[in-house]
Amino acid sequence: MKFLPIIGAAVVALIIGGAAAWFLKPEPPKEVVAAPPVEGEHHEEHFEEYTIKDRIITLADPGAKRYLKLTLGLMVRDLTPKPAAAGGVIEFIAYTDPEVTDGLDTAAPANKPTVLPNLLKVQDAITSTMGAKRVDELNNALGMERAREELRGRINAVLPKEKQVAEVLFLDFVIQ
Repeated sequence: MKFLPIIGAAVVALIIGGAAAWFLKPEPPKEVVAAPPVEGEHHEEHFEEYTIKDRIITLADPGAKRYLKLTLGLMVRDLTPKPAAAGGVIEFIAYTDPEVTDGLDTAAPANKPTVLPNLLKVQDAITSTMGAKRVDELNNALGMERAREELRGRINAVLPKEKQVAEVLFLDFVIQ
């Protein structure tokens, strides 16, 4: 009987604590809703991915022959203006008679992998930029980030204005 008031007080404290937690709980984060696109403008951003594989570059270390094996990934933003779709999509379907085509393949051509514009100039920019680096400039995170930014600027300088590198990724980076 001595414990009855203590147990009663504990139950009341639990009820009050639970009620306080219920009323003071934080609000869930509000959902962010994007503004509707302006009519006549196209806001979808499109990136093309390109890989420059296995570039072997002699580094600029004085008195020692040091090499860099490099594979780059380029995330290229396509800035070509695209008209906004007006209304629905119109699809045309062509029917052919198999006897008329004489067994020729009339299917749509398969998508060919696209080639980075000015590829030779891009490769030269990579070789000249990275070939001017020393090992001590590339052996830490800050040096690699600087090299990424410098490569991005040099590659963008040789690409057409409608294609610009948004990000340079080091997929393979070995110094020997």
